[in-house]
Amino acid sequence: MDNRRKTGLWGEIMAVRYLRDHGYDIINTNFRVGRAEIDIIAADGEQLVVAEVKTRAPGGLLPAAEAVDREKRALLLSAGAAVQKIYKASRPIRYDIIEVYYADRDDFTVHHIKQAF
Repeated sequence: MDNRRKTGLWGEIMAVRYLRDHGYDIINTNFRVGRAEIDIIAADGEQLVVAEVKTRAPGGLLPAAEAVDREKRALLLSAGAAVQKIYKASRPIRYDIIEVYYADRDDFTVHHIKQAF
């Protein structure tokens, strides 16, 4: 596994921990629907949350959330509709982005953007 993928997986683990610490129930991670992969599916009270995680070293030119472009958003919206059917969820769905910025494995910040799109 290359370093980029390892960093991404580490960021997803930190995002799951963050969500759990903030009262979310984690339903699934790395869930594939068609061409899309949903990093985290969680429940936040009455809402079903589809979360995309982006992990970056600090000091980049653009916020990590900028990497979730129009094509990725369309894939996630389509995948979210499929998730509602698969889980027979009648609750509303929300699309979040979780940015994980790190200096090293012990020095990181999580920025949670609710209702990102």
